[in-house]
Amino acid sequence: MNELEKALYRKKRTLREVCLEMNIPLEDADIPNIETCSSCSIWYRSVELVLDLDGNPICTVCRRFYGM
Repeated sequence: MNELEKALYRKKRTLREVCLEMNIPLEDADIPNIETCSSCSIWYRSVELVLDLDGNPICTVCRRFYGM
């Protein structure tokens, strides 16, 4: 994971907020290994997310909460 991904991982922050904090232009943001849970909007590694019944990536916490 790069520094930008580490700053986002398991947090509910926007990419824009972290880029401004780290003085990284938003256009140069490189985060290929993480994405947000479509339910709770917390950043996780892509491999930690599963698809819900609609095909949206969700985390294991939301998966247990919704009873899939």
